[in-house]
Amino acid sequence: MNDWIEVPCPASDVPGSAGLRLDLFLARRLHGYSRAAIQRMIVEERVLLPGRGSGPALRPVGKCVGRMGRAVFPRASTRIQEGDTVVLLYPRREDPPPLCSRITVLHEDAHLVVVDKPAGVLSHPTDKIVRNSVTAILAAQLPGTALHLGHRLDRETSGVLVLARDPDSARRLQEQFARREVSKEYLAVVVGRVPFESREVSGAIGRENGRIRVRQAVGGQGGDAAFTLVERVAVGHAFSLVRALPRTGRLHQIRVHLSSLGFPVAGDKLYLGDGEPYLKAVRKEWTPEDAAALGAPRQMLHARRITLRHPGDGERRSFAAPLPADMRELLRSDGMEADL
Repeated sequence: MNDWIEVPCPASDVPGSAGLRLDLFLARRLHGYSRAAIQRMIVEERVLLPGRGSGPALRPVGKCVGRMGRAVFPRASTRIQEGDTVVLLYPRREDPPPLCSRITVLHEDAHLVVVDKPAGVLSHPTDKIVRNSVTAILAAQLPGTALHLGHRLDRETSGVLVLARDPDSARRLQEQFARREVSKEYLAVVVGRVPFESREVSGAIGRENGRIRVRQAVGGQGGDAAFTLVERVAVGHAFSLVRALPRTGRLHQIRVHLSSLGFPVAGDKLYLGDGEPYLKAVRKEWTPEDAAALGAPRQMLHARRITLRHPGDGERRSFAAPLPADMRELLRSDGMEADL
């Protein structure tokens, strides 16, 4: 399997996925892939299910697959079970070097590694980018340590990211996320002067019926219930700093809800306006002038704190990451001083 990149897709990434056909689960999980393309991947044996016994719809791979242990080749009709992690195989190819060689470790023990993910670094590899990912950088930084993502952050979002040292701890973490037992706190610099102290946003989120497949919207197609508490922290001349406390975990939830309030995240290429900046970035036509028009070169969203039950002893623990330098500088330049 050395010629392939393994990309894990936990069942917890798609709420309510237990019982779904494999091809339907992946159609909801992957963006930019049609269901027909996903079915071709399954037929080509580029989709694996670790930890499953053999059966009429499951053919053993016959060897260990990376750090995932023994696995099977499933069929498109295979039903997803709670706790499953589907593994996708993409051809290995050269990709640009990572943005950084080391990632700040906030906490480390026998079960967990908690890091402060830098903005611009992917949580995990994709079919196009491998080395500029948290898991790849940590593999070099912590040699001999097999790490499993407990959850994910968007590429441009910075902050607390939790990884498990073994599959059992990863499963325990993912179960907490699926049951909404994990508390998360985000800080965002938004465009505009927020007039309210706090507001709960409860608009269901689904796929926007437009030209950008990945873009979500309140009231969008196939929407799922979503809840976010938004609290004002500080107000400057052109921007505000808000705290966002999501009660659910929908795709792009905080960014979509803040945009629906009329206060999109500064620098958000996808939700600040009609999404044309996102398309320009995809086409590699992004310029400093575009960044200036959005107020920042990246989306100013930071995962400040996460609270969960430790997979080892079950005790509630909190982990926090300081506000990054680029967000602090934007706040300062707009007349805000935040001691966070």
